Amino acid sequence: MSMIHKGHIVESELSKNSKGGTEMMRKRVLDNVDSNLLSNVAIHFSRPREIPVDVKNIMYCHDLAEDPENAILADGGWKKFHHFVFVSQWQRDQYITYFKIPYSMCTVIPNAVEKEFLAPEDMSHTGKVRFIYHTTPHRGLELLYPIFDELSKHHDNIHLDVYSSFAIYGWAQRDDPYVELFTEIHNHPNMTYHGSVPNAQIIKALETADVFLYPNIWKETSCIALIEAIKSGVLCIHPNYGALTEVSGGQTLTYDYSEDNNSNANAAYSIADQVLNTQKEDNQFLKRFTTTDRAFLSKNSIPIFANSWNKLLKELNG
Repeated sequence: MSMIHKGHIVESELSKNSKGGTEMMRKRVLDNVDSNLLSNVAIHFSRPREIPVDVKNIMYCHDLAEDPENAILADGGWKKFHHFVFVSQWQRDQYITYFKIPYSMCTVIPNAVEKEFLAPEDMSHTGKVRFIYHTTPHRGLELLYPIFDELSKHHDNIHLDVYSSFAIYGWAQRDDPYVELFTEIHNHPNMTYHGSVPNAQIIKALETADVFLYPNIWKETSCIALIEAIKSGVLCIHPNYGALTEVSGGQTLTYDYSEDNNSNANAAYSIADQVLNTQKEDNQFLKRFTTTDRAFLSKNSIPIFANSWNKLLKELNG
């Protein structure tokens, strides 16, 4: 989608207006990795276009293996690159299966987020339970609306904040199929539609959120939204689909994914309803569930991210 060539960004037609997760990780690399090590490589952030011949080429994969943009890797095309970096083990294994890339050419460096986990001093929670959805609409928003609508008929103390739009990638036209859904959310008394907002505003919203209800129907190679929610002390509910189970580090409530959307919705509803009923009986449940040493998710910290990249680049530079 874009490239860091000798420490400088080279935009593509797809990346120049985007502020998504890939661009966030690109900034993490530029801001935290030794600039001297970047001077001898080209790091391609998925969907490579030109492949320079004056440096070693690293493909930093953020897409699914089966994405049509990865056709360049087929039939031995992966040999154009010196190394591959993946955001999860699940994603790495998919690429190895699809393209027969040797394991020795692959490194997993989990996505890094700035958010640090802070345990609450007061474990009680007696007010409104705030749900949040803060990723693009095609990943499960169409299921979330009826799930939450039904929950609101049985629980009068809940509210859903939706931060969702393809505008985050500069692709506002791709919102067209979801305009009616956005309108329904806007008109619902227990929901608020916020559209696309800067990541700093999402982080702020997560500080007051209680539950990330994510009936995911899109295979995630990682999930920055999930990482940020966990590290914000938010209880997360999602299926065991794609890399989500690996990324969550066992800190979430999961259910078995099904190709049938009704089954997915019913499973997500059942867990959310149980969480709300438990919270009514025990007002410390939500905060106690998310307060654990493991919630630090240290593998997603910026220092470990930077150290992993520095180590890899030193090895590649010989």
